[in-house]
Amino acid sequence: MKRSLIVFSSLFLGLILISSCKKVEGPGGTSAIRGNVLGFTVDKVKPGDAEIINVTVKNGVDVEHGEYWLLNGPTNGELYYIWYNNPTWVSNGDPQLQGRTGIQVDFNYSDDNVTIAMNTIAALNSVITNDFVVDVYGDIITLTSKTNEDLVDADNGNMSFNVDIANQGDVDVLIPSSSISIVDERVYLIYGAGEVFNESSHTGADGVFTFDGLNPGKYRVYALSTDVNTGQKIPIYKSVEITEKGTIADAGTIDVIFE
Repeated sequence: MKRSLIVFSSLFLGLILISSCKKVEGPGGTSAIRGNVLGFTVDKVKPGDAEIINVTVKNGVDVEHGEYWLLNGPTNGELYYIWYNNPTWVSNGDPQLQGRTGIQVDFNYSDDNVTIAMNTIAALNSVITNDFVVDVYGDIITLTSKTNEDLVDADNGNMSFNVDIANQGDVDVLIPSSSISIVDERVYLIYGAGEVFNESSHTGADGVFTFDGLNPGKYRVYALSTDVNTGQKIPIYKSVEITEKGTIADAGTIDVIFE
């Protein structure tokens, strides 16, 4: 019985010692994390262009029932086909192109080109005003994209209409300035798999930050950057691991955009 008690006591003591020696992420150690913060400003060096499309229509006698031309909206926008319906035909001329929204334009063979253009404008304005500004001059329809980007080119489909890209769209060009070290920038440290920061520090005159007195384990550091589209602050994360006691782990450079 005494022997069993001695063995049990030894095992219990061993478990206590193992538990007390196990270190997890957090304070109380002899290691550190070091890194630096670099900042950029962003300048709009070249405003983008809206895509402009000119469509020259023809007389009704040159249009066939069910013919169509193709129009493509901005990124993630609608794809369209504009098709022409002659009410004197009993058959349904809708080509029903898959993946595209159909816009029906009614016409008669006796219509002149200006009438065809005005009928087309009326049909377009009921559908595409979220994507394009629509204008007409005589028999020329002008479609101006509401976004600055290069659209998939419009096409005359199976029609004799002239569909011309008068101005190719282009996005705004944003480039970062040369980097500078950010002084007195607040940097945050998260222990392990946490989501909320556990401590914070500030960068010195050279943009360097340090977190001291840490145990081996996995950490994340972050600083706040400015979203160039919304102006909101967003975190820029860096993952870093301390593998041994008494060492300094390098978090590298955190690049942030500031106003």
